Amino acid sequence: MTKYSGLFRLSIQKMVGHLYFFFNSLGLKGGLLYTNLLTPFFFVWIINHRYLGVLLKTCSVLAIYGFIHLAYGVDHKSFLVSNALAISTIIFVIAAYIYLKHYSSLRDLMQQILVLNFLLVIVAIPFYFLDYSWQKWFWYTNLFTTQKTFTRLALFTFEASYYSLLLIPLCYYYYLRIFLSMQLIKGRTVLVMITLPLLLSLSFGVIGGTLITAFLMCWLHFKQLIRYRLPLQILSVVLMAAILTGLILLIFFSDTLVVKRMLNVFSGIDTSTNGRTFEAFQIAWKAAGSKSVWFGGGLGQTKWIIPEIIHSDFPHWGKMAVYRIPNAVAETLAVFGISGLMIRFGILIYLFFKTNVQNNYFRLALFIFIFIYQFTGSYITNVVEYVIWLLVFVNCFPEFDKKPLSSSTVPHAKTAP
Repeated sequence: MTKYSGLFRLSIQKMVGHLYFFFNSLGLKGGLLYTNLLTPFFFVWIINHRYLGVLLKTCSVLAIYGFIHLAYGVDHKSFLVSNALAISTIIFVIAAYIYLKHYSSLRDLMQQILVLNFLLVIVAIPFYFLDYSWQKWFWYTNLFTTQKTFTRLALFTFEASYYSLLLIPLCYYYYLRIFLSMQLIKGRTVLVMITLPLLLSLSFGVIGGTLITAFLMCWLHFKQLIRYRLPLQILSVVLMAAILTGLILLIFFSDTLVVKRMLNVFSGIDTSTNGRTFEAFQIAWKAAGSKSVWFGGGLGQTKWIIPEIIHSDFPHWGKMAVYRIPNAVAETLAVFGISGLMIRFGILIYLFFKTNVQNNYFRLALFIFIFIYQFTGSYITNVVEYVIWLLVFVNCFPEFDKKPLSSSTVPHAKTAP
């Protein structure tokens, strides 16, 4: 028997995991996911595991907001469709919690996803050089900067940033396994397998959030790091390589779209970054204020409310078929008002301390990342964001619990798949 024995054996649980990661939006339009279509199955699963009470309590809060929004006035079709989508998302999140809480083979699933994802990336690379009709199977093309199109890796998802967000738990899991076991050389193959797809997706929000997370994790654990020579050597090499790469890009590739985008971001004139950050909050505040700053405008209503706001105050956004607020926190403000924000952050802060997130490297790194990312992207029914939050608050990988850095920090951690 080899180390690959049983790698591709699938159970129903693993099939659900693969569906979520690889095929959740394949062939579907309008933001619909297969996890939405499987809502009846997840609902039965929730009942069988006796979590119906949790579902009813959560939906009761949604119902209270619904009655308030109906009193202010809504477009009924959009309101009903969006509430149905919200309930579907709630059902999926509770089902995913049960999955993570009770499924014992998550490490095998992570290994399968690592290998299959990399194989798909290898298959996708030649498609980059083909006609768009073939290229679009694996790659996402949109306006990048200076209104020029740019093509990024998305595999079977509907957007590159969505795909890169899917990668985050996988990347952090293997980065920490390699780093904590201090087996950088042995783990170089895995490093390539998890880093290459992230770079090809070229999501500035996800990559930037990861760099900030790495910096904050090093700062928070500096006393532990300075006790060991190898981690400091690794960090020094990575830092010098990043600086050298930046200088090479600025000097020799200053006219490329990627460098121009980076310069625009740092100079504060990148329209995409501005639209995902402070402009999103400005629009959200106006949208909520059009109905109620305390309770927001309601689910499904922003697409009717914000076009007038954008046309009058943010004309540089241009004309779009549908406008949305590309920021989960700002969208929460627009939809549920200040009270919704209080509930959102109240739950996050409570669960952070209740579940002792700070005592596990993996969970803490994910918390830092997704807490930052929610201010720069995502949306309130994004199942990928909620899965990351679940991984933060459910201790699925206790091998990352804080203890002295040594080769035994991650028991049985093989750095190669």
